[in-house]
Amino acid sequence: MQPAMSLLFLCVCLAAVAQVVHCDPRENENRMGFDDADLSSNSIAQSKRGYSFDLEHSISLDGKVGVFSSRGEVAIDFERAKPAVTFPTKVVLNDAQRASFQKLLSQNGFYTVRARSEPGNPNSAFVVASVPSCFLVKNRFREDLAFHVNDVGNLISIEFRTPAINAIDCASVSKRNVKDASFTSIGSVALAVDGPEVLRVATAAKVAVPQGVKPVKDENAPADEENQSLFRKYWYIIVPVMILLLSGGGSDPAPVQGAAAGGAARR
Repeated sequence: MQPAMSLLFLCVCLAAVAQVVHCDPRENENRMGFDDADLSSNSIAQSKRGYSFDLEHSISLDGKVGVFSSRGEVAIDFERAKPAVTFPTKVVLNDAQRASFQKLLSQNGFYTVRARSEPGNPNSAFVVASVPSCFLVKNRFREDLAFHVNDVGNLISIEFRTPAINAIDCASVSKRNVKDASFTSIGSVALAVDGPEVLRVATAAKVAVPQGVKPVKDENAPADEENQSLFRKYWYIIVPVMILLLSGGGSDPAPVQGAAAGGAARR
């Protein structure tokens, strides 16, 4: 019976010690996911030489987004210190396209471009961008396109950075007769960057709760005293008892048979 009790107390103490040693899981949550070596390695986009892709545009006859057609290639070069964009083909609208653009302008329509999000993959989704047609006419078809790419070099979005004009100027421009529609295109690459880190806000000190009001438990608050481990609360009792049981000091002394026999004889 005594060895069994000693073993039971020993198991309880070991379990309590293991609970104390176990760290807060919130301390390890930032270690999950990628290793530091993976996060600090060069992205695939920066290691590529670059690629070219087809940029399409839409000039619908009814002033709405319609059928897209190719307007030429766009080349992105990642070899330079700052990635560069070039337009090998100059875009010049023919007579039919210029007439469509004239109607688009009169209806305050949008000129739209698109490209595949994964260059070279015809099944990938399209990335689309639009700009009011009056912006282009006001700036004499000078356009500034920004191509946003992720860490593997795929397109995330296309952004028109053509200077904007107000509604009054746009209404005036929409009455112009477009005689020459020759685009002057410049571009830039916007690489993916890490966002700001969210810092953990320190928990405010406990405030005394008025009598009769039930306190609200904070999920991020430390554990209450009653939720602490058994060993941390009663270590000063468990440790001496464990030492006493392991040393054998807690066993009852065996009765002396001689003394018992002598007492029986005196009776």
